[in-house]
Amino acid sequence: MEAILYLAGLGSLICFILVLIKLFKKQGVGLGILGIICALYTFIWGWIHAKKQGIQNIMLIWTILIVLGIVINYVFGVNLWEQYR
Repeated sequence: MEAILYLAGLGSLICFILVLIKLFKKQGVGLGILGIICALYTFIWGWIHAKKQGIQNIMLIWTILIVLGIVINYVFGVNLWEQYR
């Protein structure tokens, strides 16, 4: 299960970067930096502008990966930090 969780995290990071690039191009450096600092802003901006920017598929995949990560952590109790103690 940890491998799936890692893959979901990696996929989520890739989606974040793709949406962040769109954010920088459309909103400028100021809001782009805000998007780096606060990924939630990038996520919300992405859904608000998904149709206009043509990123519906990216946003859908990103949402599914986030939900998948939450479900795996909740159902299977995967605690990645335990192995580093």
